[in-house]
Amino acid sequence: MSYLEDKAQELKKAIKGSIAVYIDAANLEQSTKEMFVIPRDVPQNLKAYLTGNLRWYVKYDILKKFFENLGPVARIAFYSAGFGTTSHNNFLAFLKKGLGFNLNTKPLKEYKDHTPEVPHRKANFDVEISIDAVLQRDDFNTFVLFSGDCDFKYLIEYLRGQGKMCIVFSMRGHVAEELPPASNYYFDIIDFRHDLLEVRPKLRPKNAKNPAF
Repeated sequence: MSYLEDKAQELKKAIKGSIAVYIDAANLEQSTKEMFVIPRDVPQNLKAYLTGNLRWYVKYDILKKFFENLGPVARIAFYSAGFGTTSHNNFLAFLKKGLGFNLNTKPLKEYKDHTPEVPHRKANFDVEISIDAVLQRDDFNTFVLFSGDCDFKYLIEYLRGQGKMCIVFSMRGHVAEELPPASNYYFDIIDFRHDLLEVRPKLRPKNAKNPAF
């Protein structure tokens, strides 16, 4: 059995009863954005591209099917800043109406600790995810968190005390050192890249004239 197959089996054994998936979108997207694309992971139709012009993207429809194949999914909750653009609004509508995700959005908050040219904008959902997970704890047996934020340590410890199986997905370099030991299981997204992600060309500015390869 290969290393990736071994990790898949470990996850399958970790799942107990109904599953609730909570996605800290900013954390997940930033993690996958910084994952390297290696030549053997490039699909045939993208072989003409340099790997530096490709990146990993989350496939949320595939993510949903992946967990549905592991057990009954009670809910998939998605927490994201609302950017207000047509494309992002369409994306959120697809998640809600097309995939049945539970959405929680709020505007980006701009902080004054950066320059106007490079602003610091964030929309943290630590409180929302924690409160929702506690209030909804009777709906699931397995809590799956896509985030590496250290603020979730207390939530995970609480849920484990309530008898919940707690699984964290993040990426090395993006996960707080407190989370893996606090959870029942920690998995690196890299080990599940073929199950949850896909390789696509990097998005280019609309005014870019040069091809991506």
